[in-house]
Amino acid sequence: MAERTAAQPLLTVSDLEVAYGKAVVVHGVGFEVRQGEFVVLLGRNGAGKSTTLHAVSGLIPKRAGRVIFDGHDITRATARDIVQAGLAQVLQGHRIFTSLTVEDNLLLGTYVARQGDERQRLEEIYALFPEVAERRRELASRLSGGQQQILAVAQGVIGRPKLLVLDEPSTGLAPLIIDRILEVASSLCKSGLAILLVEQLVDKALRHAHYGYLIETGRVAAGATTGELAGSAILEQIYLGHHAPGEAAAGG
Repeated sequence: MAERTAAQPLLTVSDLEVAYGKAVVVHGVGFEVRQGEFVVLLGRNGAGKSTTLHAVSGLIPKRAGRVIFDGHDITRATARDIVQAGLAQVLQGHRIFTSLTVEDNLLLGTYVARQGDERQRLEEIYALFPEVAERRRELASRLSGGQQQILAVAQGVIGRPKLLVLDEPSTGLAPLIIDRILEVASSLCKSGLAILLVEQLVDKALRHAHYGYLIETGRVAAGATTGELAGSAILEQIYLGHHAPGEAAAGG
């Protein structure tokens, strides 16, 4: 197995368990995201990937396990405290405020650490997302689904997090929009931002990410560089039996 970057782990998840009532859906999951690394969690629908993200982000309770972020134990931290620590999650389904303008949606993303530099942050976002800049004065409800998803990503980025978590950003979007979001994520990663992605389009995810974990029935089945995972027997087994994994393969 090829070695990963020598950077220190930014996020370390150990022995994570999550249950809904008496049903345990995440069983002892463990993984790392290192500084400036693009990591993807892969697996079929219902494997527990999004549930894992929500538990790490503090959106749902953990039954057991430990989460260390940027050297601090955030296992029992609130979702608000986790965001303020520098971990921002973009939820599935472009969750934005459609009754507000595009710019007001972005300004909401700066609340984490107001330092009087909102205008500078806006200009940085507009340079990164020109399609957002063009619609800044419009109500978010007038944007297409793809534009709303790009706005949701921009809203996550504007707070200058250390780790950006993307939960299936491709859902319901055209291929060109999906490519645009993943290309921006890759660009942000090159600038030092760590990315943790759950994505249903396996080929696209493997093309952009550095390292991947395969989640099967709430457990980590494998972890390797994306080059090693692409076309591997275990990836084929988890997704399509004996068929090669393609962009129709789904995760959840």
